[in-house]
Amino acid sequence: MADGYTPYHAVFLDIDMKGMNGIETGKWIRGRDKETKIVYLTAYQDYVSGAFGVHAFQYLLKPVKEAEICKVLEEIFSYIHTPENKPILDFQTVNGLLCLPAEKIYYFEYVNRRVEIVTSDGVYAMTEKIGKVAKRMEIYGFSMPHQSFAVNMLHVQNVLAGRILLDNGMEIPLAQKRQKAWKQELIVYLSGIMGGTS
Repeated sequence: MADGYTPYHAVFLDIDMKGMNGIETGKWIRGRDKETKIVYLTAYQDYVSGAFGVHAFQYLLKPVKEAEICKVLEEIFSYIHTPENKPILDFQTVNGLLCLPAEKIYYFEYVNRRVEIVTSDGVYAMTEKIGKVAKRMEIYGFSMPHQSFAVNMLHVQNVLAGRILLDNGMEIPLAQKRQKAWKQELIVYLSGIMGGTS
């Protein structure tokens, strides 16, 4: 790449590094490479909250044991050698059938009795209930931070007071009564506790 970045299968980062810390380094890498597996090393229990937007593969608490490193490396190798299953989803929009992978969808929004699908390719509308759409999309990493929205947690970059910042610069609301529960859902997603899609 022009800035000298060389992609790797995996990168191990200490969160508490001198100069650019591990979180900032991870965000820098993510700006150039969405596929590299990032593994964080940290001495702190509360390590996930600062890693929004990095989508780490795993977190290891220091001092790290050799067995833990080996286990993570085995998991990384299994991902490298297993083809990713990226199903193409179909949606019946007002303008016809729309087919696209879940990763291209930023969020769904209920507007004027329709659900808008906001994607990297444009915005599409369908006649559907947001709750039903959210339920269908749960296994693909979508969650409802607000009664009118279902967001793809893959694209969450940061969580601010009452709003969620996505990696494309868009913002969507986070309902006050949903803040605690939704942040926990996001932490579970980011820390890899949630099972992968099938």
